[in-house]
Amino acid sequence: MIFESIQLTNLFSYYGAQEIQLGNPQPGRNVCLIMGRNGFGKTSLLNSLKLLFTGVRYEPLRRAVQRTRMPTVKQYVEGAGNDWWGIMNRRARHEGQTRCSVRLIWNEESGRVTAERAWCIENGAWDNEELLTVTTATETFKDEEAQEFLDRRLPQDYVYFFLFDGEQIQELAESKRDLQQRQMERLLGIGAIDALRGSLNQAIGRWERDELEPQAKADLERLEGEIRGTEADLDLLDRTQTSLEQEIESDTDALRRIRRRIEGLSAFVHRHDEAQLKDARARIQAQRAESLDRLSAQLPRDVVLLANPSLITRALERLDKVLGSDANTRSRVLNALLETLPARLFDQPAFPDPDIRDSQRAYYRYKLTRVLEQEAEATSDTLDTTFAPDPQAAAAARDQLSPYVQADALRSARAEELRRLQGFSAELRQLETDLLNVGSLSEEERSRYDRYVTERDELERHLDTKKKRQTELEGEANGLKRKLDDARKRADQIRAKIGQNVIIEDRIATARRLGGLFAAFKDKRKQERREELEEAINRHFRVLMTSHNLIDRIEVDEDFGLSYLDCDGKPIGMGVLSAGMKQLMATALLWALSEVSGKQVPVVIDTPLARIDLSHQEGILRHYYPNAAAQVIVLPTDAELDARKLGLIASHVYRAYRLTNPDGEHTVPEPLAAADLIQGG
Repeated sequence: MIFESIQLTNLFSYYGAQEIQLGNPQPGRNVCLIMGRNGFGKTSLLNSLKLLFTGVRYEPLRRAVQRTRMPTVKQYVEGAGNDWWGIMNRRARHEGQTRCSVRLIWNEESGRVTAERAWCIENGAWDNEELLTVTTATETFKDEEAQEFLDRRLPQDYVYFFLFDGEQIQELAESKRDLQQRQMERLLGIGAIDALRGSLNQAIGRWERDELEPQAKADLERLEGEIRGTEADLDLLDRTQTSLEQEIESDTDALRRIRRRIEGLSAFVHRHDEAQLKDARARIQAQRAESLDRLSAQLPRDVVLLANPSLITRALERLDKVLGSDANTRSRVLNALLETLPARLFDQPAFPDPDIRDSQRAYYRYKLTRVLEQEAEATSDTLDTTFAPDPQAAAAARDQLSPYVQADALRSARAEELRRLQGFSAELRQLETDLLNVGSLSEEERSRYDRYVTERDELERHLDTKKKRQTELEGEANGLKRKLDDARKRADQIRAKIGQNVIIEDRIATARRLGGLFAAFKDKRKQERREELEEAINRHFRVLMTSHNLIDRIEVDEDFGLSYLDCDGKPIGMGVLSAGMKQLMATALLWALSEVSGKQVPVVIDTPLARIDLSHQEGILRHYYPNAAAQVIVLPTDAELDARKLGLIASHVYRAYRLTNPDGEHTVPEPLAAADLIQGG
């Protein structure tokens, strides 16, 4: 399939009939550039192509309009106030025109095909009809037959993989949703096996019902109806949950933005009025004064000892050396003897018999004391003269210094007090600044701040309500799942009562064996396609990702979920990866899917390089676009492709356009030669 031309008439930003001739790409020259500034019509072109293949009832297309809530089909076509103007060009609507359409002409092996989808909107009201026509060289198809024809070329499930917005494809790398995996299975030719198994199960169900007694048959039909109803309820609940999750995500983003705006208001950054700020200042001043009083009583006494633990350690080592020397030991012994020995020897019993006279006792006490004093004086002369404190003073000093060697807790407490005091000082400085700002607030700033606060509070209330609703929906879903399991069990019990009709039994047994064979075939086919996809995605990712090797390998599991591994084989969380890297991974996945599926469908990419850094942009330009498909239509902004980048891809460009849209309601595609495009880059 090669697109020849697309014509948009009164659709989105395209007023009147605007045609883009896409020509015939050749091998090596397969890229068509359609450039334009933001708001000039690139996304309108992409969405018009999606509309052609899917119609207005395609949920992903409608959901992209408003993330907070998906418009109904009628709202999507007609508009929903200022939030969404509808699909018809606003200028054409104001002029009273009633028809808007998209027409695509392409070539395929059987010849040229023209497909057109149109809508009639009169006086702002849509008649609920889509006019779809497909014309080939031999036949013309309309409505349902035409849609079946389009689905055989590009099924709705495939649209996301071939017509996509580069800013949104990173969701593909993050997602492991069942819906997305089923889409990938169908794209790789595996989903058809499930359709066969489904048909077999339906046949088995019919045969089983035919064999039941009338009452049992009625019970089974009732249960099967209950099962279908519960499945429909679950499906609706799942869509509601998905929509609610998107609303929560959107509200969270909006709340983040409004909080940044509040913080950005320099004149009212702390959300206090003048009286509150003064109260806060008085409170901080009192706390600071209390902290200063406490520190002034504690800190001067021992601050030097706390601040110099190494000096304390060296002093204690010297004191230990002094107190532990032989001379010091002898001096301490002599001093102890001098204090106790004379009195104990001469004044305490027992006394000699016969006892000596008092004059003799006094003489010997005096002589003993003098001998001990002389020995003590002689010992002190041998101590180190550079550091020779009195032994008693040295021991006292050691006792006083010892607690400060292991005083980490006390030291931390003093440091924390100092930090707290510094914090009080910083708060006071900020409060003084805020008071000055409050004094100079303009009425406009006050009004804007109050409006932002109101919006923030309202968003927070809405978020709380939606999160509570999300929890309720999870409970409802669990209840429906239990109900569904119970109904299925009861239906199985009724089916177990089937009579002994040998023919029916053989037919059912054969169908079940076939179902088992199909299941085994599907598993085998999934493994083969999984391996092909894993090999292709790793090959393409290595081509695109050249800056580092954080991701060494991408694994594709049996359900086509993606896991990212480092060089040691350990998983890498998605939160670690940048938006640009996720976009590169998604690009590699899309490239691999296109290659492995073998689908010959053009690739259309809007805003292709938005989140990707410069070096990896070059990899996309040099390797991806020239090889992604036989025809690649790229819709970049002027900023994405400057003259240098255009030079990298120029040899692969076969056609180029620049979109103009001076008033926002009249997009006009202007053809450009590749050389002119580069010069005007």
